[in-house]
Amino acid sequence: MIAKKNLLTCIEPFYRKVHDRTFLIAAASCVAGSLLASSGAWAGELAGEVAVAAPEQITALDPVYQQPEQAQPAATQLDSAAPEPVKPGPSLGIDLEQVQDLASIVDDARKQAQAEYLAEKLRQSPQTVQRYVELAWKEASRRVGLDPELLIAIIQKESVFRPKVQSSYGAQGLMQVVRRWHREKLHASESLFDPVVNIRVGTDILEEYLESADGDLSQALAKYSGNARGYAKTVIDESRKLAQVADTAAAEVAISPGLFDPASAEHAG
Repeated sequence: MIAKKNLLTCIEPFYRKVHDRTFLIAAASCVAGSLLASSGAWAGELAGEVAVAAPEQITALDPVYQQPEQAQPAATQLDSAAPEPVKPGPSLGIDLEQVQDLASIVDDARKQAQAEYLAEKLRQSPQTVQRYVELAWKEASRRVGLDPELLIAIIQKESVFRPKVQSSYGAQGLMQVVRRWHREKLHASESLFDPVVNIRVGTDILEEYLESADGDLSQALAKYSGNARGYAKTVIDESRKLAQVADTAAAEVAISPGLFDPASAEHAG
């Protein structure tokens, strides 16, 4: 059974970027390290393999090692190719599907925790809030370096998760987009009261402002709000709180009994 706390510490940085699946291989390698660090069958299996390793395998791992009384002629040594790098064998027990499943489980726990936190805070239906949380995560997954918590915090500040709200100024929907200022980001048939459209366009606007501000989030948020006093701090603080809520939920899931123990999971099922 994997040492769960060690594994959580190892993979947590990747789950903070879980919407970017290019981190999956790095996470798998990290899991491998945890497997080797833990006691039990995995360590025993690896130790057994090292104990019976052939001399040529040892030579491949350590070029300094010389096999006793088997030195090759100089000409042969010059002609022979360099030893191929040793690749991790199946004995490491890395199952990429298991790592991907774990990422999905942790993702779901993060989203659910954020929806429950917001529903309680705003006295709204968890199911309703979760729908918009899911949309924010989905939109963030299409962007580089943009956390879903930031989009969720903007939605909370702008509309309190009311997709049909409209201001006297003409700002519409979840992220309060003014259509006349951003017509080029919309198709003629699209409505800003559609949550999917609104979050997409609102995120486009935020990225545009971030680019013009050279990545300065506070400055971009100030422009997004029309220079509303205290807006940037409120959104940033709330996004950090949402990230904390998500991290706590992820930690609880990752150390839950039976998560990495197939026998326990089978028994529970």
